[in-house]
Amino acid sequence: MSSEQIVSFLGWATVINLIILSVSAVLLLLFRQSIVTIHSQLFNVEHKSLNLLYVQYFAFYKVLVVFFNLVPYFVLKLVI
Repeated sequence: MSSEQIVSFLGWATVINLIILSVSAVLLLLFRQSIVTIHSQLFNVEHKSLNLLYVQYFAFYKVLVVFFNLVPYFVLKLVI
């Protein structure tokens, strides 16, 4: 696998992961009540603590995308 292919892969992986993050955030905003009800029944978690869990999920996912996709992409773009 050439370095250009790795850069291309990281770029597309970043785009796909950011789309997944954005779509899940929009879906949570639009259908919050039904999603909270489903998750609270499924995982036996109170409604109040789910908001914190959602924020933690989005923050952790964003950090992972930046750390494992975006930073290596920019570093390889600068080096190559």
